[in-house]
Amino acid sequence: MTVLPEVQGFAQAVADAIAAVAGVEVAMVDENLLTVVGSGKYARHIGRTLERSSVSARALAEGRTMVIENPQYDDVCRQCTQKDRCTDIADIICPIMIEGRPAGCVILVACTDSQKEILIGDMQRWINFLERMADLISRAFNERQQTARAEGLARQLDVVIDSVTDGILTIGDSGVILHANQSAARLLKSTRDQLASCPVSDIFPQLSSDTLGEVSSSEFETYSCVRDNREYWLTTVRPIADDFCPRGHVITFRGIEEIPRMVANYIRSERHSTFDDILGSSAAMASVKSIAASIAEGDSTVLIQGESGTGKELLARAIYHESARRQGPFVAVNCAAIPESILESELFGYEEGAFTGAKRGGKPGKFELANGGILFLDEIGDMPLHLQGKLLRAVEERVVDRLGGRKAVPIDIRIISATNKDLRKMSMRGGFRPDLFYRLAVIPIVIPPLRDHKEDIPEYVDHFVAKYAHDLRRNVTSVSPAAMVKLVSYDWPGNIRELSNALEYAVNLATGTVIDTDCLPFQVLCPPSAGAALGSGSVPSSRPDLGPDRYDREYPIGLAAKPGMTRSALEDALERYGTSTRAKEAIAAAFGVSRATLYRRLREYGL
Repeated sequence: MTVLPEVQGFAQAVADAIAAVAGVEVAMVDENLLTVVGSGKYARHIGRTLERSSVSARALAEGRTMVIENPQYDDVCRQCTQKDRCTDIADIICPIMIEGRPAGCVILVACTDSQKEILIGDMQRWINFLERMADLISRAFNERQQTARAEGLARQLDVVIDSVTDGILTIGDSGVILHANQSAARLLKSTRDQLASCPVSDIFPQLSSDTLGEVSSSEFETYSCVRDNREYWLTTVRPIADDFCPRGHVITFRGIEEIPRMVANYIRSERHSTFDDILGSSAAMASVKSIAASIAEGDSTVLIQGESGTGKELLARAIYHESARRQGPFVAVNCAAIPESILESELFGYEEGAFTGAKRGGKPGKFELANGGILFLDEIGDMPLHLQGKLLRAVEERVVDRLGGRKAVPIDIRIISATNKDLRKMSMRGGFRPDLFYRLAVIPIVIPPLRDHKEDIPEYVDHFVAKYAHDLRRNVTSVSPAAMVKLVSYDWPGNIRELSNALEYAVNLATGTVIDTDCLPFQVLCPPSAGAALGSGSVPSSRPDLGPDRYDREYPIGLAAKPGMTRSALEDALERYGTSTRAKEAIAAAFGVSRATLYRRLREYGL
């Protein structure tokens, strides 16, 4: 590494000063013996390279100061090929050490007797002076290097900060913006110069020098207001509290639309549900999977109908993972699980101040979170009528209106709905908007109840036994023929979900490798009568749509009305389930009756 040229200007100034004060000539060579500095006649030597046999080369190699009193006759000059032509009368040569190694030499040269008398007459003082000059040049180079490194690091840091897609603002202690990266200027539709020296509260009205210190370091929602254009951001504020830096804060922010991307990344980290994950080889299930696979790539709305426990969400996720929107989010909403009072704000979002308790900065709804992907509306039949009109607009126009908002928010989503109710009948009776039904049911898919494709039960059994044996670390491998007969003959009103729970129960109770009938739940061993074995939904079916209350109205109370509830069956149930309130609720559910009806039977039998 040639270092002296980097401080050549400084070194030349030092050489000229020495020459003027001391009356001797000064030269400097680098580690390659190239003359880089010279005064007097040596100024003409700049750019020339000394011989490798020269004394300067030896001083560099040995890293020590050398004094030549008679250049043509001194022993150290004996090997120099230029000694016969040398015009120097005396020399003092001092190596310049940088980072522990010689990087060149400073040479004081006497060309006349008077100059020699100056050098040799006070030689030790000149040696000390020259060594200090060499050290000064070394320090100048190190400082220049450190400055260059600092400038390089600063440039590198600027490049790194500018490569970040998040907006980054550095805020001074007075609340004024000191620095903005390129992303901040782009996101705020401004320039760095426009942002610099601007109070942060002019950009983010919720933030000021007084409130910055009170903000949590966790990510929160806020908004900017630049030229009356309000936009929402996910924001983080962190203090600068370094003793070597001015105090202030760093604000990072990104668009609120980043939430769907994070949701999508989280979903994609889960195991994908594909059509291969949907078990069932029967003609009925093959037809369902074939229809779903053929429409997966499109963008038409889909309505999945089926009783509870048939796997409607699993089918929706399989459509999602086979669709062109699989890189976007899959946002699932259970319309029956969210209280009606907050369902609208959960679906469509709200602006700040829309209602008492609304979060500062507002909040995007599920429609906005699903932007670029799929919104799955489960239990759509339970959506209140007053929200169905707003949902219809969102479906038809692909825009949503936040609560308290003044402008519509465009969305790019595909909607898949699911229900265990007969929406067609509900729309005819006024329980569901007909126009919304037809808009949601562009592609209707009906998943049959398990009782209508019992030939798939052995396949499901093998799958769930293997799954729960692994999850529960039990050495269970199969089901006995007698147990399989019971499993296949049962009508499974809870469908595949109930079958899954029954097999988890059986794997827990199994004492060997095989599940026998004694490990099966009571309702499988002693199923209720045909009239009481109820499907849990009201999708069109050949079975009667009877709930416990209607059953009690249409059949007289008496033993004959509940042929499955014999005394021995009830005794067996009490022995298996127990006599607690929760146990009696389970028994009532197993027989398909209300708890009040069960208590009446127990009183009649004296149980």
